[in-house]
Amino acid sequence: MKIALSRLSTSTLSWLADQIITDSKSEKFPFIENHPLLTALQATYVRYDAVFGKQSYSGQGKIVAAANVRQNDAFNGMKFCLYGMSKVSGNSMQTDAKDLYKIFKSAGVSLTRHKYMTKSAELVKLIEALDKPENATKIERVHLTEIFGILKAAYINFEKLSLEQAGANAKLRLMGTASALRKELERDVHNYLSVLTAMKQQEGWSKLYMLLNEIVKSARNSHRKGKDPTEPTT
Repeated sequence: MKIALSRLSTSTLSWLADQIITDSKSEKFPFIENHPLLTALQATYVRYDAVFGKQSYSGQGKIVAAANVRQNDAFNGMKFCLYGMSKVSGNSMQTDAKDLYKIFKSAGVSLTRHKYMTKSAELVKLIEALDKPENATKIERVHLTEIFGILKAAYINFEKLSLEQAGANAKLRLMGTASALRKELERDVHNYLSVLTAMKQQEGWSKLYMLLNEIVKSARNSHRKGKDPTEPTT
């Protein structure tokens, strides 16, 4: 029962291990059910399967990006309103608009182009400054209280989603990768098949050996043909 396990694709190795475990645990072969090498193989496969094909990141990037767009829109909308009012001479809101626009300038009028972490650090300062009683009164006088509320809500939502994404990504990285477990799974498959080969002349073991030998052949042939072993042959 020879097979170069290291040459198999990640998916084929996964399929092979799964088939070996499933067929070995059949009620036809009760003598092997609690064999320590089969138990070890199953434990390794469970860990391997948990990370096989998983993404390196949580997949929440699009959600976070959409939240970022919403906070950018709110930031730019309020900024442009204040800029416009500050440029129209003689209007009753010009002085307040100028004062508030200075706060935006101190945070950075091109803040939306910055990376997430830099932007968040500056936005929290901006919101804290605008939340001061004297500035809240000015925001009310220029009729932008609702817009400021939208900006604050968008910022809070973005921060929440960013933290969730960071936590999910960290959890996935801690799980490890399929490639990191591959050698361990190869070792356990090899050890188990070696025992079957050594015992194939013993009563009961020959049927299990022949069954698993066919599975190994399928995996080996799939590697040579570059196809999925689960695909039906014609």
